[in-house]
Amino acid sequence: MQPKYPSTVPLFPKIATLCKQVEKEQNIKILFAIENGSRAWRMESENSDYDVRFVFVRPIEDYFCLKTKQDVIELYFDKECKPCPVKENYIDMVGFDIQKFVRLLAKSNPTAIEWLITDITYHGQQNKVLKNFAEKNFNPISLIYHYQSLCNQNYTKYIKSGNLVSFKKYLYAFRGLVNALFVKRFNKIPPIAFNETFTTKSLLPDRVLQKIQEIITLKKQGKEKEIISHIPLFDNYIEGFLKEPIAKEEPKERHILELEKEIKRIILGK
Repeated sequence: MQPKYPSTVPLFPKIATLCKQVEKEQNIKILFAIENGSRAWRMESENSDYDVRFVFVRPIEDYFCLKTKQDVIELYFDKECKPCPVKENYIDMVGFDIQKFVRLLAKSNPTAIEWLITDITYHGQQNKVLKNFAEKNFNPISLIYHYQSLCNQNYTKYIKSGNLVSFKKYLYAFRGLVNALFVKRFNKIPPIAFNETFTTKSLLPDRVLQKIQEIITLKKQGKEKEIISHIPLFDNYIEGFLKEPIAKEEPKERHILELEKEIKRIILGK
């Protein structure tokens, strides 16, 4: 499956090859590998790195060992797709074992859901049963809480504190804010592409929307990390949003028998 916007992923062929290499070296089968960072959100800059995420399954005998196999694989590569230290990485690869991934999905984990709806797929294809489950059974409260918290973390830790006031942090705060508003208003999973979400009619005031469009343009020009002055228009709007109570509810596992059946099918290779 080719990405809809290949210009956003110039390393696509190399990463696709890298996925096959990881399968051999780790003795796993990657069910699907996707992009879930600024490139997937259509907010990439000239210097943006790659956030590759994948779901894998091990050989069936590994699921019957007394010694539990690791259910998370983390790998880091440079621009030449060679292994490198985490601080020097240009390609960040993180993979979840199918069992771990489905447990997260059963609790409406927003990260797991995003892996299933992103449209940049490097290897394999997102599982249709799991994707259908996510779309029909997601817990809106879980998503709202996650995105509100994402907004709060980026704004409070970096912007309000003055530690790192940048276009990037403002955009990340707004991504959380806008996605939370989208779920609240439409009771749907937000689109993975940020521009599709924040331009939704009447979701944001016109002045805020126009300013976001301006800084996305600046970010794409490579100015995302420049230290800037506070943007009062943004600060006031974000603080007003954060004064609203954050919904809290323990995520509930829904229709897990459907998920268990699909896990068995995948692991047994049927």
